[in-house]
Amino acid sequence: MTSRLASLLDREQDRIATSWATALSRMRPSAFVYRPLEELRRLGRSYLAALVAYLDTDDPTRLREFIHQEAALRLSMGFGAAEVVQGFLAFRDLAATLCEQLASDPDERVALYRNLAQATDFTVVAFVTQFQHLSEERAAAQAHELEHLQHALVDQSVQDPVTDLFTGRFFDEHLAVEVKRAARYGRQLSLLVFDVDHFEAFRGRFGEPAAEDALRRIAGLLRDLTRDVDVKARTDEAEFSLVMPETALEPAFVVAERLRSEVADLPARESVGDEGRGELTLSVGVGAHPAHGRTARDLMQAVRDARDRARVLGGNVVIQADEGAVAPAAGG
Repeated sequence: MTSRLASLLDREQDRIATSWATALSRMRPSAFVYRPLEELRRLGRSYLAALVAYLDTDDPTRLREFIHQEAALRLSMGFGAAEVVQGFLAFRDLAATLCEQLASDPDERVALYRNLAQATDFTVVAFVTQFQHLSEERAAAQAHELEHLQHALVDQSVQDPVTDLFTGRFFDEHLAVEVKRAARYGRQLSLLVFDVDHFEAFRGRFGEPAAEDALRRIAGLLRDLTRDVDVKARTDEAEFSLVMPETALEPAFVVAERLRSEVADLPARESVGDEGRGELTLSVGVGAHPAHGRTARDLMQAVRDARDRARVLGGNVVIQADEGAVAPAAGG
């Protein structure tokens, strides 16, 4: 019986393809509507050829390939599965009408229609399954791509991968905004810049993992000793910067001194207890707007100059911008 139906569909393929193309072109909305009528006829012939092979041999390979191609094409065009399913159901109705016309025996007509319905149902189920699979793959790929892009943007321009603090690029932009806000509204603003003293020698002595761990621990102390509104960044290899809105120079100096003291009390490596205390020290520069710079660039330069003077003095010290006031290091 399947051979009889296959022969029928094969013999009448032009008629069925033309009728199906006409029906599809009138569907609103339809995943087929944007295709020219002749292309719709070719689509009908392709589907009929795959369907005939399936009915003749019970081998779904060719029909499944056709379905997978259609699913990928419809997905790429941005259409939903329901619209395409409507098209296949329209095909089944047209072919069923043809079966009625060409099969005079009622039993044969019922058998033909049953086989046709089963073949069409296979098409619909296989199409929806493949369409959903492709949709999930695309969604997963897009989500992965978006996540990768977000991480790349964060890593490149916003967040330092070692300390999870902001990067220098972000900090420079933020400092410019904060300085303009302070100037416009007459607000207080302080800036700290500090280097880890002799960091290259520390890295050479203890190794890269210990050096990165030291940076992370210093970043942790920086978070613990400052407010959420204070923007913290790793602005160079061993340089950190901190902008403190609504903060005068004196309290900023206190924060800087406490940070210097607590870093000096850290062990060289987290896993060795008290061993190596004093291996990690800071050279810190502190300044305030507008006393030490009316623009972000000038303020940063003044505070970095103070930090450099601290390094010349041997480190483990806090220096105020311009004035060169030294806060003596504990025990030193």
